Amino acid sequence: MLQRMTPKDYSEFWERESSQFDSDKIYARLSGIAPAEATLEVGCGAGWSTLSLAASRPVLAIDNNPHLIERARARLQTHGATAEIIQSDLFEPSDDLLKAIEAFQPKVVVGWFIGSHPDDNDKRTPTDLRAEQKPKVYRENVEDRLVVAPLCPPSVEWVHTVQRGAVPPGVSETEIKDGMAKEYEDYMFKNTGFAVTDVQVLDWNQGATPFPYVQHANPNLPPGTPTPVIISILARRTSNV
Repeated sequence: MLQRMTPKDYSEFWERESSQFDSDKIYARLSGIAPAEATLEVGCGAGWSTLSLAASRPVLAIDNNPHLIERARARLQTHGATAEIIQSDLFEPSDDLLKAIEAFQPKVVVGWFIGSHPDDNDKRTPTDLRAEQKPKVYRENVEDRLVVAPLCPPSVEWVHTVQRGAVPPGVSETEIKDGMAKEYEDYMFKNTGFAVTDVQVLDWNQGATPFPYVQHANPNLPPGTPTPVIISILARRTSNV
């Protein structure tokens, strides 16, 4: 069941979840997949991902949750790392964000584990959707913005998005990779000048966190317990559209 949370509640849940990702070396692995060039991070979260990225490249990060930004800035300071973090709604970018992106000229845009609290989901998704459908649609709406201006200026050569998922029993990793590549080519990267170059499936220790994930029953999938995974999708610019 979907749990209602305030922005502050969400920041506390995400602190625990992202701390587990860091402990499991997920952010380190994802940072190794994303090209080590000037990176615009869409959603700094609690700062664990920002910290990992900033170890090997300049980072400009954005988030709209002030509670998460406070955690992220404190984490960077504690570890002696440097990254610029701007508070802004990515659907309605502030002037400060637009100026920062123009000055920064990112080569890479990353959007890892995209999500937000229910108020954001309500605001940025159709009103006729059921509550449990909104997180997925919200993520897709954000992903659509990762490949267009102003978040994706002409300087961007790579886009890296990461989501949580599950592999049904009997489905091979190759089938998952091919299916995800096709899905993203069809809906996120279609007519954008980007093409998927790499899909990776990482183990996910979902049971180590109390984060309230929504499980969707799908009668078209094989019976049995699916295996939680993290799916990384990397795309490269092939043309200017």
